[in-house]
Amino acid sequence: MDEYDVLVVGGGIAGSIAAKVAAKHGLKTLLIEKDKTPRDKPCSGIQFSYFDKLIGEKIPREALCSNDLSKVEMTTPSGKVMRSKMRMFSFWRSTFDSWLNSLAVNAGVEFRDQVLLAGIDEDGQSITAKCAGQNSEFEVKTRYLVAADGLSSWIRKQLRPDDFYAKATSGAINFYFKGETNMDPNTLYMFYQREFSNLMFAWAYLKDDQWVIGSGADPEPLEYAERFFNYIEERFSLRGEVVRTENFDSQVKGVVFPGAGNILMTGDAAGLVDMYRGVGMDNAALSGRLAVKAILKSEETGHPACEAYGRLLEGMTRKIDRNEAKQRAIFATNESLAESLSPSRQLRNGILMLGAMQLNRVLPPERVITLPL
Repeated sequence: MDEYDVLVVGGGIAGSIAAKVAAKHGLKTLLIEKDKTPRDKPCSGIQFSYFDKLIGEKIPREALCSNDLSKVEMTTPSGKVMRSKMRMFSFWRSTFDSWLNSLAVNAGVEFRDQVLLAGIDEDGQSITAKCAGQNSEFEVKTRYLVAADGLSSWIRKQLRPDDFYAKATSGAINFYFKGETNMDPNTLYMFYQREFSNLMFAWAYLKDDQWVIGSGADPEPLEYAERFFNYIEERFSLRGEVVRTENFDSQVKGVVFPGAGNILMTGDAAGLVDMYRGVGMDNAALSGRLAVKAILKSEETGHPACEAYGRLLEGMTRKIDRNEAKQRAIFATNESLAESLSPSRQLRNGILMLGAMQLNRVLPPERVITLPL
């Protein structure tokens, strides 16, 4: 049976970064991904300029979409349009995550795709993981396990089955459109109108040759998404066809769960999605780094890694809870939503955003201020 210091389950952002950082600290690390890579993943694929600091590498041009997103256009409930300039990274998760996988491999990680985690057994000293590959089943022994297996985490379900609803009610839906339109290929369009989304803003933007048009809602996300698509179709004279539709939802209750013992939950699997701000990838990257920091602390003290990890996640957890309460109040009516987008509020938010972006230039990766505020 092969033995490792760290087994990371899930080859997305949290898993790839955790594996890479662990290997760079001299820990023998195995990263497994259940799908054949590169693999698609429903996601906005939009990030701010500090994201390469979280990754620890400068993002290459070939990992990004061909069109740059450099402008934002916000439409308020009254129909007022506000415009600003902001540099963003835009990428397909299939290409981007594959690049992250390669960074992990270059750092010394052993990476295997098409490997499914089928069972875990923890005896207090080590964890035995049962894995199923394409043509064989095998077991590995590890001292730490980092769970980065997404919104419907199998590992979380084994540890805390009560965290799962019988059925998901909320979610987000993207329509991918090919054709002609009056929209600007370098602009992220954001619509703060409850008829299009009662959770956050609805969005439209270009990725290479496909327009992404979508929204999130609770309940009935498809109804909201179709209403928004019809609005965009008329307002911006869409001429073409929808080539595919994707949805992303979760049956996991909105509770942050750091893990147990030496099993650490990261990213979506840990519940670290700030739905109302649209922050998921940032928190995934941060949690991957913090998980390794907790493992290194466990190596020093001999205490379970989850104890240190829970403390490291406290700030992120408080921010998620605070933002959820705040955003529910803001999105209660179009009037409260309009008030949150008043010129004075936007000026204040703009100043805070600029300040946070300047601070992020000097802050270490583990202390980056995630945006929007």
